[in-house]
This record gives sequence, structure tokens and C-alpha cells, in this order.
Amino acid sequence: MFRHGALTKDLITGEAPLDRKLQGLLLCRLLLAVFFLFLTLLVQARRSEDLFSPHLLPLYLFSCILFLFTIVAACSLRFIRQMVKFAYVQLFFDVGAVTVLIYLSGGLESPFSLLYMPVIISSAVLLYRRGSLLISSACSVSYGLMLDLQYFEWISPLNVLSSSVSLRESGTFLYHLVMNIAGFYLVGFLSGYLAEELQKSGERLRENRKDLHELEVLHRHIVNSITSGLLTVGPDARVLFVNSTAQEILGRPAEEMAGRPFESFFPGLDPRQWPRDALCALKGGNVAPRTEVPYEKPSGERLFLGYSVSVLMNGDRKFAGWVFVFRDLTPFKTMEEHLKRLDRMAFAGKIAAEITHEIKNPLAAMSGAVQMLRMEQDWNPAQSKLMDIIHREIDRINELVTDFLWLARGAHGSEKVEKVAACGIIQEVIELLRARNCVSTSHRIDTAFQSCPVFYIDPHHFRQILWNLLTNALEAMPDGGVLLITVSAGQCECRIDIRDFGTGIAEEHRLRLFEPFFTTRGNGTGLGLSIVYQLVERAGGRIEVIHHEEASGTTFSLFFPFTPTLTLAK
Repeated sequence: MFRHGALTKDLITGEAPLDRKLQGLLLCRLLLAVFFLFLTLLVQARRSEDLFSPHLLPLYLFSCILFLFTIVAACSLRFIRQMVKFAYVQLFFDVGAVTVLIYLSGGLESPFSLLYMPVIISSAVLLYRRGSLLISSACSVSYGLMLDLQYFEWISPLNVLSSSVSLRESGTFLYHLVMNIAGFYLVGFLSGYLAEELQKSGERLRENRKDLHELEVLHRHIVNSITSGLLTVGPDARVLFVNSTAQEILGRPAEEMAGRPFESFFPGLDPRQWPRDALCALKGGNVAPRTEVPYEKPSGERLFLGYSVSVLMNGDRKFAGWVFVFRDLTPFKTMEEHLKRLDRMAFAGKIAAEITHEIKNPLAAMSGAVQMLRMEQDWNPAQSKLMDIIHREIDRINELVTDFLWLARGAHGSEKVEKVAACGIIQEVIELLRARNCVSTSHRIDTAFQSCPVFYIDPHHFRQILWNLLTNALEAMPDGGVLLITVSAGQCECRIDIRDFGTGIAEEHRLRLFEPFFTTRGNGTGLGLSIVYQLVERAGGRIEVIHHEEASGTTFSLFFPFTPTLTLAK
């Protein structure tokens, strides 16, 4: 017949719909039916009457009707579509039930007239001010009509709970009638006003929560939309927050980083050594100048990160940790190395252009003279050995000068760009290596052509690129091994992987691989990979080096622009 404190809480939070409120109303009514059944038994025990005494049957009947109506209403609640009308039916039933109870308990002398108050309050909670005033009127009419009928002796209320005699004075009737009606309307008005205020408060609270949620979403979107990684670190040097950019750069999800020590991700960076002075943040912002730190992702990829640190303060402007902002500088570092490499190649090319012709002509004369001397005269073994040394060193100098010419012509030489089939030229170079005895019996060259892409490049340059890379790969396996060549094609570029299974490349040598004159072999010129790098750049492609685990070799990956629809003319 009335709701408890949970309904008020639901109304304030704006989370209880009308059907939930009605469930509470029906539950309270069910408890009331049980109460009156217990009250009937209590009266029977007090009067020492039989359990089925005719005097108690009205209370039994009242409790059963209340119980059955409540059960039927609860079962049909899920099928009701007009909840407001259903609520009015339940409330009017409660008004009638209270009126019947007052009639059974003595009418004017009944102590249960106050039960109208919870019904009125329930109507205010369910239907607000309009419903509370309507139910207040129903209570007033019902109670007033019953008292009038009792006064004029048209009805004689029962008194199953008391044996006292009803008062007959008209003043008593009028007093009870006026006071109860006034109380009904007062409770109806006040409870309706309170319910409407609670409704307004709930609406304001919902609006505030909505605004707060929108602000939180906006703040989260702003933090996740910045192109820099952002970490917040607590005073205990543990990670508190990680934005989406930071997760992408570091290769770790937020769940993995949150709550863990900052130093476990960035060894050597201890936040506890950073300043904690909030005034520093107020005056200047950054508490540490922007600097760089190496970082290795879980996949093994190495990055260079530029970072800065700021003091994090709470709402009271007190120290709450640090803000660690960083960016991935690896592409800039790569571009910087690329520009330095181009400068060195340009310098080497300039030298080659100036001295090549001065060396080439005398070298050709020396080589011809040595060959003529060997043909015109018989030499003893010692002299022949010396002539072989001279001839071999002339060839070595000639190779060095030829490499110089490649560097010199990289920017100025003529090119004949045409369509080439990658797989065909790869097979040609492999056959040429075998013909020149560059492939020993302990070597095996395997090919895996997933496709045979056609792209634009100078065929002579492409052969030179393959020759240099394949000879380097074979020389990296002096005791023999497998050389694997893989060709694949994507939507916009084709890829050629040349992998050896040799000893690999030391870490300190990787960044200098394409520098002119840098070599790890005693008889090398240090120009082969420089030429490869320049020729790949001239073709609009790029080259990458992948170092595998120790003693597992190295992969040189070539990438060239590619159009899937491009084919060779037949």
C-alpha cells in the first residue's frame, strides 16, 4: 500500500521506472496482508476464541482478498502497457482497502485512519502532485462518506479488534472528519510537492551526469587524439594512465602498463629523480628538457623516442606525479641517417668523377703491357707468380675504379628505364654466378616466387643490385649454406627478400652498412652496398636490412614501386 525508502533513492537517481515503483507498492501491500492475517490470529489468541470464530471471519476475508488481488496484480504487471492507468487502479484499490479496514475496526474509533497517509504518499511517488491530490480527494470522500453513514446510523461498523462502544456525539464525528480530511489534503499537497521536487532534482542530476559524462568523453578523446604518447606517473613511480598513441608507439596495451613501475619499461629513467616542485610547473611547465631515449618494443623493434616531463598537480595544486610526453623520432633518425649517407655518397661520387679517368687509362696500359710480356717470353715459376700477383692487383684496382664510376654515374649517368620481369632477371643473375664459379658445391640457392611482378627500372642497374647482394650473401657463408630468394607483390609495391644463413651482422656495423668505403672484409672495397643503396634510390625504391638471431643470417629486403596490371609486351 505504500513504498519504502528505496523508491525515494530510485527517484533521486532517476533510475527507477514506474513498473519498478509498482513492484514496491505490491510488495508492501502483500506484507500488509500478511500483517492483518497475523493480527487476526493475535486477536483470536487474546480473546481465547476458536480459530474459525464467526467474529474473526471478516478479517480473514479482508486479508485473503488483499493477498489475492496483490498476487494477480503482480503476475499481470509484465503484460501491462498502460502503466499510469494501472497505477491509478492499484491506488484506488488501496483507498478502498483502507476504508474497509476502518469499517472493520470501528469506523470513527478505528486507529487505522492514518493508513490513508501512506496511500497518499505512494500516489505522490508514483504519479506526483496530480496523482497525490486525486488520491487525497478519494480518501476524503471515502472516509467522509463512511463517517456520515455511521453518524446517521445507516451503517454500523464492526469492531473485531475492540469491544468499546462507539461515540455518538456529532461534535466528535465532525472533529474526526475535518481533522482527517485536512490531514489528507495536507499530506497530499506536501508529498506531491516533495515528489515533484525530487523529480526535478533527479532530472537536474541526470543532466549534470550527462554533462559530466560528455566532458569525460571529450577529455578522453582529446587525450587519445594527440599525436604524442602520454603517460601519467604517480608519486610512487608507477604508471597511472596510458593514451592510445602511447600504446601504439610502445606496442603495449594499457592493461599491461597500468600499475607497473615506470622504470620497467624505460630502464635508466627513474621518475623519483625528477623534480617534484609544483612551482616549476607553474612557472615554466617542463621540469626536464626534451631529450631522447632508446626503446625496444616487445616485438624486438628498436625505436628512438624524444620525451619531456612535466609536473602533475591535483585540484589543490599539490604534487600528484608527472606527465611523460614522448614522440617516436625513429623516422626522423632514419631520414637523418639517409641524408648523411647521401652526403657521403655524393662526396665519394665527386672524388670518383675526378680521379677515375686519371686512373683508368694508365691501368689499362699496365694491364695490356703485362699480358704482352707474359705472351712474348717464357718465365720461370717465381717470375710467373710475380706476374700473376701484378695481374690480380691490376684487376682489383680496376674493380675499385669501376665501382667509383658507378658512384659517379649514379646522379649523372644515363639510364634506360624499361619494364622488367623480376623473376627472369633473378634467374639470369643466378646462372651468371654459377658460370663464374661464384657458387661453390657447398652452396645452394633456393627461390620462392610467390608472383612474378613487372616494374620499371634500368635492367643493367637491377642486375648490378642483385649481383652485389647475392655475392655478399654467398661470401657471408664461407662454409656453405642456403641462399633463399623470395619474391612477392602487394597492391603498390613488390618485395624481393635475399636471405643468407651466415653469421649475421654485428650490431655496431648495421648503421654503417651503406656508407662508402665501409667494409668488414679484408679484401673488400666498401663500395658494393653503397652502389646498391644508390641504385635502389634512383629506381624509387628502398632497401631494408633484417638481422635474425645470432648465427641465423641476414635478410636484405628490396621494395620497388609496382602496378599489378603492368605486364611485359609479347
